[in-house]
Amino acid sequence: MKRMFIFLLAAAVILLVSCSSDPAAALLGPAPEYREETDTYVVVDHKTKAIGEDVPEWVSRYIADGVAGVEAMPLYTDSYVFIAEDIGTNLNALRQWASGFTVAQDLARMVSTRVQLRFENAASGSPDDAYGRYFENVVRTVTNTSFSGARKETDFWILKRYFKADGKTIDREAYEYYLLVSIDKELLQRQINIILNRVTADTVSARNEAAAVERVTESFYEGF
Repeated sequence: MKRMFIFLLAAAVILLVSCSSDPAAALLGPAPEYREETDTYVVVDHKTKAIGEDVPEWVSRYIADGVAGVEAMPLYTDSYVFIAEDIGTNLNALRQWASGFTVAQDLARMVSTRVQLRFENAASGSPDDAYGRYFENVVRTVTNTSFSGARKETDFWILKRYFKADGKTIDREAYEYYLLVSIDKELLQRQINIILNRVTADTVSARNEAAAVERVTESFYEGF
């Protein structure tokens, strides 16, 4: 009995050590299962299906968990990830859209959306009520800023066939096109901080607005 107890204790220690040796993998967990079929649609084609490759992990994580799922991957731990996407019936048109995507111009819109969401999540009510013109001016400035250091990494498309309520009659087919852009976290934060500091108290008209601005800027990148 004593030998059995020692054996089980040793096994438990080995298991604990092996799990703690790769904390990133333990936190991230296995890649979400990519489902080729649901009650409403079936995937009939994708970018790498013809050469026998699966849907990449970043796509399956984005579909399952959004951008946060992609940023949790070890490859993007130190990066902010932005996914541009478009839907259409003409694959060539979508390819042209992806080719014409310019990081210098289009990234600003995606960063602006995330900045705006950060203010909205931190505000108890309307961001305009909480922050006054500061909120509006920051979002406008971010939209008009050309951010440096970002890169368009990769893209992927999926063709889905949708069915009507009976589950058999084909309703339509549509391509979903995803384009992944990444930028170093510290680099983007430095550029956003310049904007946050530039839009100063000149646009803050009341003491309560100043307090709200200070609160959100102090922890701006938590959940960003």
